[in-house]
Amino acid sequence: MGLRAGRCSLARGNSWYICCGDLKLPWAFQIWRGKGTSSPAALALKLLRTVPPVMLQGKRRPRLHADGGFESAEFIEAVLERGIDIVIGVRRNRTLANGTPIHELMTRGYKAQLQGLKPTMYVSWAWLYRNKEPEQRFVMSNINLGGKYLARVGKRRWRIEGFFKTIKGRFGLERFAQHSKKGVTRWWCPSGLAYLLCHLTDQDVPPRPPGTWQDWGALARTVRFSFTSEVRLRALQLEIDEIFAFQDALSASVP
Repeated sequence: MGLRAGRCSLARGNSWYICCGDLKLPWAFQIWRGKGTSSPAALALKLLRTVPPVMLQGKRRPRLHADGGFESAEFIEAVLERGIDIVIGVRRNRTLANGTPIHELMTRGYKAQLQGLKPTMYVSWAWLYRNKEPEQRFVMSNINLGGKYLARVGKRRWRIEGFFKTIKGRFGLERFAQHSKKGVTRWWCPSGLAYLLCHLTDQDVPPRPPGTWQDWGALARTVRFSFTSEVRLRALQLEIDEIFAFQDALSASVP
């Protein structure tokens, strides 16, 4: 079982979901109220306490995946104290206990003692090819998963960041302006539904050339014309009828 924590900065909150094999279940979220309130890491620990103890007591030790926004020593140590392993992103300029920056490491899966962090961690990295230049991202874990596998696991976690970037930039989540859990849920529903419909439509179109991305705008137009064409035609017909009625009334009033 895996527990995954993610931060959505424009949505001003943390989201949490549970993974069991290929099954991913949204669990809960917390709203970050800004500076002077509980930090995102503190909110994530609060979310972790909502997971029933029975789910943490199976034969397989659960593992939490989180991005680099949660790499503080307090958060990592609190997670490990609960008997949960962790795989977490780490800044490239973070240093080892001897002062060596992480980005100078030459071996994937390097066993390291990080500055300010008591537990020993294993550090690896992966290359992301989403921009013109490849981007090196670092990840660490308290368990020795092997350098290549740790990099692969970390790379899967970064796909979630790609999802948030897409749903914020192309499906309206960046227009988030709610301040209650009910408001968050109401906003998530149409935004998530729009993304899901476009994603399912993308599965039915011809395969794209390698190395190219979805045209979300074109997919949204396809969804609009495919799923709401009758509604849109009816709305347009009502507007046309109103215009004709207005013109008839105007003509009748002219002597």
